[in-house]
Amino acid sequence: MSHLLDTSAWLVHLFGEPGVEEVSRIFEDAQSEVFVSVLSLPEMYGRLKALDRQDQWPLVRDTYAELFARVLPVDESIAAAAIDFRSRAQPRLPTIDALIAATARVHGLILVHRDPHLAA
Repeated sequence: MSHLLDTSAWLVHLFGEPGVEEVSRIFEDAQSEVFVSVLSLPEMYGRLKALDRQDQWPLVRDTYAELFARVLPVDESIAAAAIDFRSRAQPRLPTIDALIAATARVHGLILVHRDPHLAA
C-alpha cells in the first residue's frame, strides 16, 4: 500500500502527537511507500517558524527525505481534482488541503491526515 501524508499527519509524527503510532506503523511497514506533496514543505516550514523553531527545518527536511519515497509535484490534473473536491465540500475546504487530497486521488494513494474537514 502507498500513502500520502498530509501536513497534519507529518506534524503528528514529527512532534509525537496523538496518532503518532498509526503514522509510525505506515513508515515501518516494508510493503508501504510514503509520499508527501510539495505543498507540505512550506506548510511544515511555516509551522516550525510559528513555533520559533525554523532553524530545525534543514534537519527535518533531510531526515524525512530519507523516509519519503518521493515529493510529489502539483500539476493541472491535480488542480482539476482539487476543484472537484472544493465544488462538493461543505463547509469550505482550504485550497492547500484540496490540492493535497487531490494529489492522493490522482496518484491512487491513501491520504493520511487528521484534518476534520478532510474526513468527509
